[in-house]
Amino acid sequence: MVRRVVDAIGPLAGELVVSVATSEMVSALRPILPEAAFSIDRRSDRGPIEGFRRGFDVAIGDRVLVAPCDAPLLRPELYRLFLRSLGRHECVVSKFDVFDPLRAIYRRPVVTRILRSDESIASPSALVDRLRCRFVDPDRIRAVDPDLSSFLDVNTQGDLDEVLARLERQSREGKRRDWRIDASGSP
Repeated sequence: MVRRVVDAIGPLAGELVVSVATSEMVSALRPILPEAAFSIDRRSDRGPIEGFRRGFDVAIGDRVLVAPCDAPLLRPELYRLFLRSLGRHECVVSKFDVFDPLRAIYRRPVVTRILRSDESIASPSALVDRLRCRFVDPDRIRAVDPDLSSFLDVNTQGDLDEVLARLERQSREGKRRDWRIDASGSP
């Protein structure tokens, strides 16, 4: 699953940092992601904001593309939209009824400064509240991700079954397109 996320947004990034809870997770993921640098949580009781703190400390670029590791249908077009939307803002975040701070782009220097100076920030959402943020609305998101597959997280067997079914449909549709190209000689 994490390999699919990396394959989707990795080409848009100059470096790959994977934030994990334990060193055992690094050992498990290194064979799958040999190109990655890893950040390991120092405190296990802090949730995703701890991953932000450690990951932003390891990252070196100006912009950090943040993605959840359990979103195997993530579309690179979503992050291209975010990159085009960043401008002078400190972050770009998708927003439906609520915003999603785990599918976003952040300015690393600003985020690092804020997280180092304020240990009381308890969540990525609380971090976004401290930043000059551009929120991307559902219509713009649907223009690049019509079925919102980038927002399907795999947390249950049912979620995994849905992802596998979507991938199977995409594979069949791709084969049909290939057959039409082969049969007619042009797309």
